[in-house]
Amino acid sequence: MDYAKISKDTIGHLYAGYRSLHDPPLAAELKALIKLSVSQINGCDYCCNLHRNEALKLEVSKDKIESLPEFTISSLFSDAEKEALKWAESLTNLDGNKKVQRTELSKHFSEREIVDITICISLMHTFNRLAISMRDE
Repeated sequence: MDYAKISKDTIGHLYAGYRSLHDPPLAAELKALIKLSVSQINGCDYCCNLHRNEALKLEVSKDKIESLPEFTISSLFSDAEKEALKWAESLTNLDGNKKVQRTELSKHFSEREIVDITICISLMHTFNRLAISMRDE
């Protein structure tokens, strides 16, 4: 089902929000890792392939991409990346103390960046669910 064509206006608004995240302040590499991580957790094969390729184009190392599921114990990720990915995991699984997690995020990111990270995660959930439910296998 070509959901982007069928509901062009609504999907257009989602894509506009998605495109707006390509403006600073967030690094493109971090956004690609977040999108890939959320897609992995949600089990969206289409989005995993898309964002893996995006990360590779941004010159994120293959080792880092392959280590994404173990980011908490990998030395390949900065403390800031780890906190952003923990936030993504927590929002995807709807677990953990959000206030404590936001405090940890604020050690590495501005309020604007935290909002943009959260929007990136939320939009990825929407796109994962669209791809999983509407794409032909």
